[in-house]
Amino acid sequence: MAHGMADILDRLNRIDGVRGSMVVGRDGIVIAADFSDDVHEEAVAAVSSTILTSLEGALKRMEMGKFKRFVITGSDAKIVLMRGRNTLVLVVLKKDVNLGLVGVEIREAVADIDERTHL
Repeated sequence: MAHGMADILDRLNRIDGVRGSMVVGRDGIVIAADFSDDVHEEAVAAVSSTILTSLEGALKRMEMGKFKRFVITGSDAKIVLMRGRNTLVLVVLKKDVNLGLVGVEIREAVADIDERTHL
């Protein structure tokens, strides 16, 4: 399963401004990852899963519907979390990347992952 994911992550990482990406199970386990920087993948995955759980709970309490996308903007980079059917896709971006353009590519990657997985 991770082999097919590697192709999808490679496609994402070829986009200008993308520093790395990963697919995480809802349990916080890394399914596939491709980072150019020295990143502790398991820690990032666990934190991402925790963020997703918190966001879903908050959205439910506020009656805002289902979680779609969450963006963390830091001084040096952005992180986009996008939910798939049974996975979470995390993409690390350079700080000046246009989220609209990259967002379309991330949504397509999530759809491709959903087609390939039956978790």
